[in-house]
Amino acid sequence: MKITLKQLTIFKAIHSNGQISKAAQMLHMSVPAVSMALKELESSLGTRLFERSSNGLTINDNGEVILPYANEMLSKGTQLEQMFAERNAVGGTIKVGSSKTAGNYILSRKIPQFKKLHPLVDIKLVINNSLTIEKMVSEKELDLGFVDAKPGLNNLQYEQWIKDKICLVTSCDNPIINENITAELLSEQLWILDETMSVSRLRNTQLLKSARINIQHELSMNTMGAIKRAIGTGIGVSVLPYLAVKEEIKRGEIVELQLANWDFQRKYWSTYRNEEPLTALLEEFIRFCNQ
Repeated sequence: MKITLKQLTIFKAIHSNGQISKAAQMLHMSVPAVSMALKELESSLGTRLFERSSNGLTINDNGEVILPYANEMLSKGTQLEQMFAERNAVGGTIKVGSSKTAGNYILSRKIPQFKKLHPLVDIKLVINNSLTIEKMVSEKELDLGFVDAKPGLNNLQYEQWIKDKICLVTSCDNPIINENITAELLSEQLWILDETMSVSRLRNTQLLKSARINIQHELSMNTMGAIKRAIGTGIGVSVLPYLAVKEEIKRGEIVELQLANWDFQRKYWSTYRNEEPLTALLEEFIRFCNQ
């Protein structure tokens, strides 16, 4: 006697639907294949399980006897599949660090998507400046970092991740959006910039100087969210990564100012310790973030 889970699945489908054709449709099988499986099951048991009539098939006493066994065996089969699916699933903990832009505007979206694909993975995200993230990866406080400056520590491996353009931006309510944008005009504006001591502020200031923009009036704020809300009042301009203002530009709330010869990009890097091979989980996460 050889009874298979497939035969029992077909047996249950026929019982539920009362007709071989409907059972075949439910199981996405052909009618002959379903009919053959039922015949094989009845042959193995040496008895009929259904009574045939013009209205279809009705389970008989013999069928009623094996029905609870079929339910139990199919349930055990499902449990077994789930158990091994969980054992083979990607699982573990990843401690990830990121610079502010990448963390707030890329990884904050990537991580929930990765978690949905791999429910057994626990991901902890730390957002800080690039130098701090680099140091934390080097000292084994983090497994992986995403930074906006090429790491300089000797024990770190790095790979270029993405590029992003640097934008001159203001509110859609700022009157200068209707004027010819020049370095002289921008020099006269109120500039709302990142906090004074940040690496981002230093780099942006260098870019502005290279474009002959001489800042005369400024405000400093320590988050891009605060900067965007400030320029949203219609007063002031700023220099921000496109990643940070992409959604506001699409909605028409923020306008990217077009200045001749302004064409600057920022590179982002993934970094990890070079003395330790990447785990399969880290490789999978990096691969996902590169998509």
